[in-house]
Amino acid sequence: MSRWIIPLAALTAALYAVMAWEVYYILKPAAEGLAPFDMRPMGYTVADVYDYLSRISERGRAVYLVEMRLLGWVFPLLLALLMAAVLWHLARSWHVWSRMLLLMPIAGYMVMDLCENALVGELLRSGADEFDPRTAMLASEFTVTKSALIVVSVILLVGFWARGFRHPDPA
Repeated sequence: MSRWIIPLAALTAALYAVMAWEVYYILKPAAEGLAPFDMRPMGYTVADVYDYLSRISERGRAVYLVEMRLLGWVFPLLLALLMAAVLWHLARSWHVWSRMLLLMPIAGYMVMDLCENALVGELLRSGADEFDPRTAMLASEFTVTKSALIVVSVILLVGFWARGFRHPDPA
């Protein structure tokens, strides 16, 4: 594997750890125990959005809008790059165009996560009394789609990893 995959994996894991810390020690307590929108893989309703926005403290909103937003833009890029590099390596016996098609769920995950982050930022800036319900539903759809695509991506990675044990490349 490429020399930069291990440092990329370490950086991605460290970023995830920082995000998890902020979620569990800042955002959830700031919203009376409610999970942030990103952590609701099955989506959320307009009522859920209103409830969350009504409960989150000003400090929690600030952390969500600044620190988590910055981390939320960097993390999907790093995770997608990491998963793509590993899958590209694991599928190295496949034709280049086939490998590019295999990367589509990973690229889709990244786009959905970034779009979700933009919409969640809009919801947080609007607040409980001013948010657009259509934005809330669109954000929820991006959350669900992102979650599904990350599952597909992980299944691909695990499948190719397991395939490597059954059919090692002769080289």
